[in-house]
Amino acid sequence: MSTATTQSHKYRALLIGLATVFAALTIFYSAAWMYYIRRPMPALPPVEIGFDDSYSPAGIEILSVYPNSPGEKAGLKVNDRIVAINGRSANSESGWDELESRIWRSSQPGDTVTLTLQRPGLAQPVVITPRFRARQGAVETKTIARTIAVQILQLYPMVFLIVGLAVLFLRVEDRNAWLLALVFATFITSADMPDEYSAAPQNLRFFLLAYRTMMGSVLTGLFYFFFAVFPTRSPIERKVPWLKWALLASGTCLSLGGYRHGDSSALPFILAVVPSRIAQDVRRVVVYGSVFLGLASLLCNRINASKDDLRKIKVVFWGTVAGVAPAAVIALAQEVFHAQISFWLNFAKVLLLFLFPLSFAYAVVMHRVMDIPVLIKRSARYFMVERGFVIFILVFSVGLTLWFGQAFSRYFSAGSKATIPIGAAFGVLVISGATQVHRRVRTRLDRAFFRSSYDAQQILEDLAAKTLNTSSREGLGLLLRQKISDALHPGSMFVYLQASNGQLFAYAGSPPPEATTLSSTGPGIAELADRNGPVELISEEIRGTQLAPLGPECLVPIRGSSAGTLEGVVVLGTRLSEEPYSTTDKRLLASVASQAGIAMRSITLAEKMAEQMEAERRTEQEMQIARQVQTRLLPQQAPSLKTLDCCGKCIQTRAVGGDYYDFLDFGSGRLGLVLADISGKGMSAALLMANLQANLRGQYALALEDVPRLLRSVNLLFYRNTETSHYATMFFAIYDDGTRRLRYVNCGHNPPILVRANGDLDRLSATATVLGLFEEWDCTVAECELSPGDVLVIYTDGISEAGPNEEEEFGEERLIVTVRKYQLQPAGEILDNILNDVQQASRGRQADDMTLIVARCS
Repeated sequence: MSTATTQSHKYRALLIGLATVFAALTIFYSAAWMYYIRRPMPALPPVEIGFDDSYSPAGIEILSVYPNSPGEKAGLKVNDRIVAINGRSANSESGWDELESRIWRSSQPGDTVTLTLQRPGLAQPVVITPRFRARQGAVETKTIARTIAVQILQLYPMVFLIVGLAVLFLRVEDRNAWLLALVFATFITSADMPDEYSAAPQNLRFFLLAYRTMMGSVLTGLFYFFFAVFPTRSPIERKVPWLKWALLASGTCLSLGGYRHGDSSALPFILAVVPSRIAQDVRRVVVYGSVFLGLASLLCNRINASKDDLRKIKVVFWGTVAGVAPAAVIALAQEVFHAQISFWLNFAKVLLLFLFPLSFAYAVVMHRVMDIPVLIKRSARYFMVERGFVIFILVFSVGLTLWFGQAFSRYFSAGSKATIPIGAAFGVLVISGATQVHRRVRTRLDRAFFRSSYDAQQILEDLAAKTLNTSSREGLGLLLRQKISDALHPGSMFVYLQASNGQLFAYAGSPPPEATTLSSTGPGIAELADRNGPVELISEEIRGTQLAPLGPECLVPIRGSSAGTLEGVVVLGTRLSEEPYSTTDKRLLASVASQAGIAMRSITLAEKMAEQMEAERRTEQEMQIARQVQTRLLPQQAPSLKTLDCCGKCIQTRAVGGDYYDFLDFGSGRLGLVLADISGKGMSAALLMANLQANLRGQYALALEDVPRLLRSVNLLFYRNTETSHYATMFFAIYDDGTRRLRYVNCGHNPPILVRANGDLDRLSATATVLGLFEEWDCTVAECELSPGDVLVIYTDGISEAGPNEEEEFGEERLIVTVRKYQLQPAGEILDNILNDVQQASRGRQADDMTLIVARCS
């Protein structure tokens, strides 16, 4: 129901008090009505005149005259109105009943009675004196069907009472709940007034008659009032908002005058200016017009209802029309045309009228007004069926035991000792079998009446197992859609999960194109990150938002591991059964969302790992390419000279490194030997190495004329193109094959060792500082002469500092020993043996690039 409880919340205690008083009065009247309607009626008078009548304020109106009856013989006609009996009259229905009953009961067959009649078309009254005769006609047979029907009719207030008060106390702050409870209370008073009210104590009789008249006077006005505003304001209400108050007030004024007698008549101030008959006609127009306008408002609301409101009003519409319309038509026919209805037609009318409160009970239970009664109803139904089956098993077992006793008693004599153990054994078998049957049937009943519990357990078990194997958002979305749809049967369902771009993408379901992607920060979604469970929506909350095309009724947030993060959302539409999502459903959905959140975190982690692995694979691939490029920058083959056998090799710690060696061919038997070590490692060092090589190779022709000029230029370019913390050590030499002379510049590098053929050792120490660290830089060129058998070894610190730890470095001395050991071998073998010894000494551990040039003079 639509409510406006903000204003009334602080008055809740007062409203509960008023509801309690109202409920007490309604229950009291209903209980009194059911009591007096069941009281045995006094025996009918022994005599009759032979007519059927109906009370009207102007007297007793003759509806029919029996053929050949004393009334017909005395001249009594249909539409005559009895205004006096034996000269006495009354001013109420109960007064006429009392007068008529007293005269009829005191008379005998053959006695006369004087009836004063007002006949249509005649100005003067007509007086007749018919004779009583013994009461004619057979006593009506009370069949079982009629007895049951009477019992149902005598419980007429119960349905209205239960539904109305249940709605009121569950929504005591809701205006519509009050209106509905009042409407149902007025319908309770529309039942026929028991004749035995006259036997009630005076004060009680006054209350019963006054309550009946008061509630009856506002019945139709409240009926229109309710449907003018429920579930939304009807077109009639919007155009004529004052009409509901006018109908309520006029109906009260035209009906409340008979509060002392329990009937409907205008208040005295109206009768003082308007004739009674005109007031009655106006009352009929107001009463039945109000019913018509109420049904018309309900029809308009159904036609103009939104999708959300249509579900609420559909059952109410048909229940109200089927229940109230026939009752109104029959009541109008009785009041205007004095039509007589049979017992069974009246019974059918009451049964149809029950559809009115029952349709509201269904709509209320199915559309969020009462979630608890759903559980109560289901539990009560379960209890009845389950206990009914237990009773059936008990009766069946007793019957089977009796049959067994009858069947086998002939084979045993009285008092036989075999009777007891055989009977006991049979009883044990019956009980055992019945227990097994009951256990199985009870399991099926549990699943039938409390299926959501089984579905919840099954879903959680399946999700716990399957989410472990779910490696993609698509798979998780389809899994959630399948499991939730199987359990709750929503009319529509969409599973949105967070994509890599941070937006929510529909991985399950087929939403409209404009709702394929939802913004996680948009209205209706951003708030879900702070919600702990499912959120039910109404149409007004989503109108104009990005959720509107989806028609959601319930949103289930899938939260991340940290507070305020949203991994996804499940959008559920209206259930196919049109039931709301109950507390149990929401608890299930919250558990499913928790499982989905864990799965999403696993999927996200797996995706990040896959991305990292892919990035590493690409990096490795790029590094391999860089390694190949860097390898191509190094000499691909050893130079060929007559007096010098030389070779070089670089073993990098990583894919690429900062060590560099080169052989520069100056022509005319002159060869440049270059070995450099760039500060740093990895890609940065490799880029600096390529920069240094480019600078050196681009200008190395200058070396023949002026080596310092070449190196100053290289230093300046290196200084300007690198960070201040980067530098390079380098050994640069030019060997003349004809003279065997070696001119060199050592730029802060490890001193190369020159092992002479006679066993002497020379170290080619630094002649300049490192390159690239200072803008102003200069060097000195040194010179030495090589002899046959001399071995020159140029190396980086990766050779001398190799070792399993800092305390066990390979060192320069061991390098010298190794060179002397293999001095007589070709340069290539010397290089290989040095590297083998270094690697053995370091036990496979390499902390730095190892680069080596070996030159042997011949």
